[in-house]
Amino acid sequence: MRIAFLGLGAMGARMAMTLVRAGHDTVVWNRSPGKADALVSAGAREAETPRAAAEGAAIVVSMVMDDDASRAVWTDAETGALHGMGSDAVAVECSTVSPGWARSLAGTAEGMGVAFLAAPVAGTLPPAESGELVILAGGDKAALITAQPALDAMGKATHHAGDAGDALAAKLVVNGMLAAQEAALAELLGLARRLGADPVRAFDLLCETPVASPMLKAYGRRMIEGADDVNFPVSGILKDLGLIDGAAREAGAEVPVTRAVRAGFEKAAEAGLSDADQTAIMRLHE
Repeated sequence: MRIAFLGLGAMGARMAMTLVRAGHDTVVWNRSPGKADALVSAGAREAETPRAAAEGAAIVVSMVMDDDASRAVWTDAETGALHGMGSDAVAVECSTVSPGWARSLAGTAEGMGVAFLAAPVAGTLPPAESGELVILAGGDKAALITAQPALDAMGKATHHAGDAGDALAAKLVVNGMLAAQEAALAELLGLARRLGADPVRAFDLLCETPVASPMLKAYGRRMIEGADDVNFPVSGILKDLGLIDGAAREAGAEVPVTRAVRAGFEKAAEAGLSDADQTAIMRLHE
């Protein structure tokens, strides 16, 4: 099956490679040159534009930074992927974009006769590389069936969330909870240290209680060990927290906890940690 993959950042390159490894005829595109070299060596083909990549593809997947990048990749009048897609193909937006843009893009695609699926992913670089992401899919179930070969290669589970906006709302819940737990753990372990307790022992005891989620255990260990490898940077979590804030303002919802979490990560960015892993927020409290 021919699948086009658009956007070869840290997550996208790994997700595209799972398609190649699964034996799909994979065509890739990236805005900046050089990112496709490893994929081409593995058997993929590189296209000059999203539109060229999408031509003849049964499934077109995008994994880019934000609403603006998504808009350019899909809808640009000359190079946009939607303009190169056939009526039997399905567009799959895996990027974490705003729920409003996801719904707008779905409407644009459907207006052009192209089936659309919003499919943001839960997981960082290791599950992206191993094809074990959890995918939150929103859109018509027929489109989901068409896209399943690509989703199966990239993820270990796909869950239907409702429409395109519902999928992004669910993704914002996931990332908001991730950020909130990290920020709270960092400052509370810092408090334990100031109170004269061993923060490592406090964390180990936390892990023995029902309060500690699997995520908190894994990310807390990275915090304590001061892991230098970047699975998801502070700048990325700030982008997602900004999406939550923007969506809340549009919906007239109060999200004081999330805004406080955002302020904590903004302090991390101001301390020069924008490009560090999100768990580097711990450094503010050491």
